[in-house]
Amino acid sequence: MAEKTKIYSTEKGAVVLKSRTKNELIQLLTKEDKTSSELQEELGKAKSTISVHLSDLKKLGVVEERMDPEDNRKKIFSLRSRLVGSSGSPSDEQYRAILNNLKSASGDSYLFLKNMFHLIRYGLYSLGLDMHPALKDIGRDAGRMLAERFQSDEVDGLLEEIGEFWEENGLGEVKVKNKNTILVHDCFDCGDMPDVGSTLCSLDEGLLEGIIEGRLGLQVEVEERECSGTGKDHCRFVIKGV
Repeated sequence: MAEKTKIYSTEKGAVVLKSRTKNELIQLLTKEDKTSSELQEELGKAKSTISVHLSDLKKLGVVEERMDPEDNRKKIFSLRSRLVGSSGSPSDEQYRAILNNLKSASGDSYLFLKNMFHLIRYGLYSLGLDMHPALKDIGRDAGRMLAERFQSDEVDGLLEEIGEFWEENGLGEVKVKNKNTILVHDCFDCGDMPDVGSTLCSLDEGLLEGIIEGRLGLQVEVEERECSGTGKDHCRFVIKGV
């Protein structure tokens, strides 16, 4: 399988990287800051190879370096960017089904807008551009902004409020299974989408993370495990860190 090209957001703008080694280095730095020798050891590549790739990434504004306070002969590398998307082989296998949904929704403003949202989002994917990371980041920013409208100071109460908010704003019908699991039926983000073999609701993942973080100050990770995109009639979100 061909490697996906990754797209990163930096202070200098978007950076597109196809190099497998560069993307592997970035993936390691996503977890924690590391020295060049640690990166070399984990990737099993020559010191000169790692040095060249790190130098390139630094020039692009993707990573930055600083001296190790315990040993000034060493440099510590850290990320200055974030993953916003990736590109791969274009595919339009499911695109026609979404277009048909749009046609059948004509005359119903809510369904039409919902299907237009699906068309734009999956249209990018069908052209080979996967924007899930960017959509999740955008959702997280929106969630933090919306967090001030919620009242509860504990997880269970906040999840009940989130359920009410989702339904009031046409985002779906929510059932809170427990503090770690939420089910959503008739989801705006993916409802009526065909089975495309993957979950789709990265915007909702981000919204949930942002609301919980903004209201409770908890660093959580929300992962969608099931949705219309995987052939289910509901979305299942798992919340880690509560």
